[in-house]
Amino acid sequence: MEKLFIFGIGGLTGSKLATIGKEDYEIFGSYNIRNPKFNFSRSEKLNITNFEKVKSIILKIKPDIVINASALNSVDYCENHQNEAKKINIDFVQELYKISKSENFKLVQLSTDSIFDGTKKNPYVENDKSNPMNVYGKTKLLGEKIILGNSQNLVVRASVLYGWIPKSLSSLDSSSMKPTNFGQWLINKLELKETVNIITDEESSPIIADDFAKSIIYLIKNNKNGIFHSAPPIQISRYEFSIKLAKILDLDSELIQPTTNLELGRNVVTGFNKCLDSSKMLKETNFQFLSLEKSLKILKNQFLENE
Repeated sequence: MEKLFIFGIGGLTGSKLATIGKEDYEIFGSYNIRNPKFNFSRSEKLNITNFEKVKSIILKIKPDIVINASALNSVDYCENHQNEAKKINIDFVQELYKISKSENFKLVQLSTDSIFDGTKKNPYVENDKSNPMNVYGKTKLLGEKIILGNSQNLVVRASVLYGWIPKSLSSLDSSSMKPTNFGQWLINKLELKETVNIITDEESSPIIADDFAKSIIYLIKNNKNGIFHSAPPIQISRYEFSIKLAKILDLDSELIQPTTNLELGRNVVTGFNKCLDSSKMLKETNFQFLSLEKSLKILKNQFLENE
């Protein structure tokens, strides 16, 4: 059985990748805050900016495939902490790439719709011109270019990612209990009966982390390389998505108030369209994405199981 190493195994996507990948791979990984309680994998706490430690772990395990599911992915945080964003989203990726060249393993990089400026009328395809409008997008684009220096490597882009990490799945090596993604953040806020302001001036193709992870493993098993978009055929604003999520979970949708990026005073504003076209993946692998309705039902079940 091939060895699969996941950087960020304790995060939303990383934990889903481990759960889905265990059927076909021997799972290893590293985490920063969330220590996954998997009985089928071996993982250890790691600061990924300690490049010597990163290299020593990889040399010890000798993985066949490495997935980088770790990143600094808050747009606003990256804007205000540019050196940290560079170190994690670029320098760490460069280090992984160097090790992959010498150790000859496949490297999979997870990326984002933020490499585009959002001005295109239709959903973006893989070879559309990139034009990131913020530090986060710029660092992720450079990470992609590094990875694609080797033709065997794979880049998988997603739009808005949501899902649920149950508290029973991981223990925190930190006092932080921050939600790991937009969906979980929204649910927590609505449970607390807090009013939330959600933007209407940006459309995306949200994907539940379970389906995103499944698509990544599917691409790896089918020996794919290059760039693929992993996105269901959805075009929806965050506000509309939030309303649907609240209603299916029987939470108070009246607490969700429409706003815009400008009204929120965001330093960085991108174009309206952040949607991704995944027809390439459908054509080359016949992978079938879940509908938004089915995805939200999965999220509801995970939420109810955690209560």
